[in-house]
Amino acid sequence: MTMDRVDKNFRKRKYTEDFLQYGFTSIITAGIEKPQCVICCEVLSAESMKPNKLKRHFDSKHPSFAGKDINYFRSKADGLKKSRFDTGGQYHKHNIAAVEASYLVAHRITRAMKPHTIAEDLLLPAAKDIVRVMIGNEYVQKLNAISLSNDTVRRRIEDMSADILDQVIQEIKSAPLPIFSIQLDESTDVANCAQLLVYARYI
Repeated sequence: MTMDRVDKNFRKRKYTEDFLQYGFTSIITAGIEKPQCVICCEVLSAESMKPNKLKRHFDSKHPSFAGKDINYFRSKADGLKKSRFDTGGQYHKHNIAAVEASYLVAHRITRAMKPHTIAEDLLLPAAKDIVRVMIGNEYVQKLNAISLSNDTVRRRIEDMSADILDQVIQEIKSAPLPIFSIQLDESTDVANCAQLLVYARYI
C-alpha cells in the first residue's frame, strides 16, 4: 500500500453523529479531529475514529451505560463542549491533572525500562483497585480520564525526550563561556540498527 493511499484512507476518518451511540463526540487538537468519550473525557487517537474501536472502549470501560438512550449521550456531549470554553472550570483543571498524571506515569515507565503496555495493562487497573479500596468507588471514575494507552505513553516519552534535548541545546547556547567538547560513540543493537551516542560537556 502506497503512502498516498494510506494518507487518503486516514483523511476519510471523520466524526459522524452515529458515534454518539458509543458515547463519543469529537475534539480538534493541533488541527486533527479525534474522538472524545463523553463519559470519562478520554481523547483517543485519530486512528481510533472507527465504530469497532469506539465500541471496544465503550464496552470495556463503561458497560453500565449500555442501556442509556442516545439523547443521554447527546446531552453529555453538549455539556462537555461547553466546559471546554471554561478554562477556569473544574473540567479544565481535571483535564490538566489527567495529562500531568499521564506524563508522570510515562516517566516512571521509562526510568524502570518497562514496556509501554504496562501502564494500561497493570498500573491503571492497580491504581483503580487502590483508590476503590482506600478512598471509595466514586473516585475511581476520575482515573478514567488518564490516557495510558501504548501509543499515548510512547508520545509522552517522545515529548519529554524532545524537551530534554531542547533544554540542553539552550543551556549550551546560553553558557557564559562558549566552550564545550563533544564525544561521539556509535554502535549497533541486537536488531543491527545503528545507535549514536553524543556526549556534550560545557561550562
